[in-house]
Amino acid sequence: MLALDTELFLALNAGASPNSYVALFAIAVTRFVIFLVPCYIVVLWIRGTRRRRLLAFALALALAIAMVISFAIGFIAFRPRPFMVSLGHSLVDHRPNASLPSNHALAFAVGAAVLALVRQYGMACLAIVIGALVGWSRVYVGVHYPSDLFGAIIVAIPAALISLAVTARHGASIVAAVETLQRKVQIRLARPGRR
Repeated sequence: MLALDTELFLALNAGASPNSYVALFAIAVTRFVIFLVPCYIVVLWIRGTRRRRLLAFALALALAIAMVISFAIGFIAFRPRPFMVSLGHSLVDHRPNASLPSNHALAFAVGAAVLALVRQYGMACLAIVIGALVGWSRVYVGVHYPSDLFGAIIVAIPAALISLAVTARHGASIVAAVETLQRKVQIRLARPGRR
């Protein structure tokens, strides 16, 4: 299994002399596309309906749960990144931390899982497509193995299920409390004479 993973990595990795346009595209995707996830959550919240805010809460909670699971996996079953074992070619600098699972892929997998479970199929499909592109870029630039992407999917599903269960039970009261706090802060910031 590890041998197949290594072969797939070497087939998808940039190699010694990558096409400069493909390399630039992959680097841009790997560095910047991840910001779509928090931006989407913020937009859901700002647009303001209770249903959207509950979805924003569910997504944020699922991401937090997934990141805790990811950290635990990295601590318990540490797997070095390809560049840490001199495998393939790395196009970006990265901390020498755990490879499994890919947190970038995990963010999109969590988003896709939550959106699919709440029947937002169009957005779920978009998250899958963008997540696949991000996953490819992470392998191409040399910071993840292909199996790290599949690990992200496996972690995302229980994180989404737990988050949606918590949201169904406590989401309305938590969102209402955050909305109250938000209004108080806005009123305080809007007071005349405040700079």
